Amino acid sequence: MNVEPAWSSAPAPLAVMGRVNSRSVASAKPQKAGGGNHSLEEENAQLKAQNTKLLNLTEWRSASMAHLAHELRTPLTSILGFSEIMLSQEELTEAQRNFCERIQNSAQQLQRTLNELAELSRTETPPENK
Repeated sequence: MNVEPAWSSAPAPLAVMGRVNSRSVASAKPQKAGGGNHSLEEENAQLKAQNTKLLNLTEWRSASMAHLAHELRTPLTSILGFSEIMLSQEELTEAQRNFCERIQNSAQQLQRTLNELAELSRTETPPENK
């Protein structure tokens, strides 16, 4: 008994491709889901709603970043001020002076990072909200 595999009876890919002709391609029309313009209008409304949601999210993120940068600047200003006062004292030991310089350098680096964060939040704000 000779059993033929199921795939052997299927048409070859080239044979299937050969069945497509210019008339069948020209007569093929894109199918609209749900029957026409109503589906396109629904899809358009959904896209507009998603776009609005994304714009609101972007606005919230930018405002949050600006608020965070502002809130971190207040204690940072105090740290920088006190480190300057401490460094102006002449009776500091070498170790104390090194620690104050480290504090001041780190605080200045953090201040630069916060400035960049604030700038980034301003540049990411959508044009209509500036």
